[in-house]
Amino acid sequence: MTKGWQRAFTVERSRAQEYIELYESMGYEVKVVDAAECDFKDECRICYLQGDYVEIFIREKSDEFDEDSEWEE
Repeated sequence: MTKGWQRAFTVERSRAQEYIELYESMGYEVKVVDAAECDFKDECRICYLQGDYVEIFIREKSDEFDEDSEWEE
């Protein structure tokens, strides 16, 4: 994760689309990452153990950022 991305929150996969649409309607770029890849999974393990959760990352849209090249998993 680089260049302006920030973690918004973790949510059940089945609810992610409504939040994607909400953030996009407010002018944000949105990336969705499987919570199993969470940086904190060894510390809290809640989402990782429950399964089928995703993390939503957002950043403000900007001409400064190249949409695809700025995301590192």
